[in-house]
Amino acid sequence: MLLWPSSSTSGGQVGTWSYFIQYVQDYTHLSEKSGGYFLTGTLVAFAVGRFSATYLMRFVPPHHLMGAYSLANIVLVAIAVVFPGWVGLWSLFLTSFFMSLMFPTIFALGIKDLGPNTKKAGSFLVMAIVGGAVLTPVMGLLAEFTKSMAIAMLVPLACYMVVAYFAFVASQRRKKSAS
Repeated sequence: MLLWPSSSTSGGQVGTWSYFIQYVQDYTHLSEKSGGYFLTGTLVAFAVGRFSATYLMRFVPPHHLMGAYSLANIVLVAIAVVFPGWVGLWSLFLTSFFMSLMFPTIFALGIKDLGPNTKKAGSFLVMAIVGGAVLTPVMGLLAEFTKSMAIAMLVPLACYMVVAYFAFVASQRRKKSAS
């Protein structure tokens, strides 16, 4: 069960970033170079998100913050799907801020209180980032089949739904069963 949120996080991140420039070109008619500048900006947003989330976790439980951030990404990606263009571009841009805390938080929650199984669980969680390699081609096939990069963004949307489920339900279920 723990591998799904880890794979989903990497699939959502890699998928969004891999097709970001194409999305920009398709719906804003900017050049590839301009799309690249926007993509660089998403990495800055990612860094700002990571530092601000680290600060916020002093006051907000990690699973709550991750859940809120995943809900924000669900809304932002849904906007990018429904309103492709400049609104969609900025929505996808902002997802980087909110995806920044997901993998490290899933990792920390996933290995918490595992005792002698911590190393093995950590290894599996790191290997689960293969979701970025598996889900990105799925996005490409969906984009090609539907002729819509916006529709292909439904794959990251589904990924963030898995992360939200983990944050609000599965991580708490695991916590209760460990008690």
